[in-house]
Amino acid sequence: MGVETGDDGAARPRWLGLWSFTHIGGNGPHYVGDALDPARARVRGISARTMATMHARAHTNAIQRASFSRSVAKRTRARAVTRAKKEKSAGQASAKQQPEEGKKAPLPREYVHHSPGSVQETDDKVVFAHQTAAEASKWKNTSIMHVGDFGGGESIRLGVVIGEFHNKLMDRMLEDARIAAVSMGSTIDKVVWVPGTYEAPLVVENMLQDPTLDAVVVLGYIEKGSTLHGQEMGATCSIIFKQLELEYGKPVGMGIIGPGATAEQAEERVAYAGNATRASIRMARTFCLGEPEPEQK
Repeated sequence: MGVETGDDGAARPRWLGLWSFTHIGGNGPHYVGDALDPARARVRGISARTMATMHARAHTNAIQRASFSRSVAKRTRARAVTRAKKEKSAGQASAKQQPEEGKKAPLPREYVHHSPGSVQETDDKVVFAHQTAAEASKWKNTSIMHVGDFGGGESIRLGVVIGEFHNKLMDRMLEDARIAAVSMGSTIDKVVWVPGTYEAPLVVENMLQDPTLDAVVVLGYIEKGSTLHGQEMGATCSIIFKQLELEYGKPVGMGIIGPGATAEQAEERVAYAGNATRASIRMARTFCLGEPEPEQK
C-alpha cells in the first residue's frame, strides 16, 4: 500500500491489488478506500447507493481474481503431473531397450508367425477334409486334385539362381534346396550365382529357355536396411519372376527371405529354400509333364 494525493490535495493511502478500483461519478473520482470508510464517504459526498455499487464491484473483482488464481494453479499442477508421467514412461522404455550386461538384446516380435516350413515337410500323412468318408459325399460331382500329387513322382530337373550376398547363409539355403529335391526324387542340374537379387531376372529367363530344365528356383536374402531400397527390390523382382513364369509356362520358385528381414529372422528361415524347391517340383509335375489325373471318386 502506497500514498496518493486526491483531487482535494490531501494525501491518502493508495490501495493496490483489488482495492485500487476507482469509481467515476458523482463529485469526481471515488476510491474504494472512501467506500470502506463511512466517515470519509460522507466527507466525499458518496451516496449509500454508490457505496453499495462499489462494494459489489470490489467483491466481484475479488471473486474473479481468486477464481483465476485457482485455475492457473490447477493447470500448473496438471502440467506437472503430465510431465512426470512422460518422464517415467520414457525412463521405463529406455530401461527395456537396454539389455543386461553380457546379454544380447532380445529381438522384438510384434506378431506371432508360423515356424518356417509347411505340411510338405512333415512325415505324417496329411488328410484333408474332402478325403475323409464323412466329407467325400459333398464333393462326389467335383474334380479335385492336389498340384503335383499324381503319377509316379517323375524326376524334375531344376535350375537354381542364387545371390552371392551373405554367402554362408546362401550355402545353407542351397543345401536345403538340394535335400528337398533329392527327397522328392528330383535333381538340381544347374546353379548360377549372381551378385544380387536385381541381377537374377535375366538368368532366370535364360534358364526358362533351356529345354533341359523343367523349373527354376530363386534363392536370396533381402535384408532390412535404413532405406526402402530392399522393399523396392523385392517388389520389382517378384513381379518379374511371376511374369516370366507365365510367359514360359515353367514354374519359378521364390525362396527369397525378406525384404526387411533381420539377420536373426533370416537364420530362422533357411527352410524357405526347401519350400520353394518342393513347390516348384509339384508345379512342374502338374503343368510341364502332361495332364494331371483327378482323384477317383
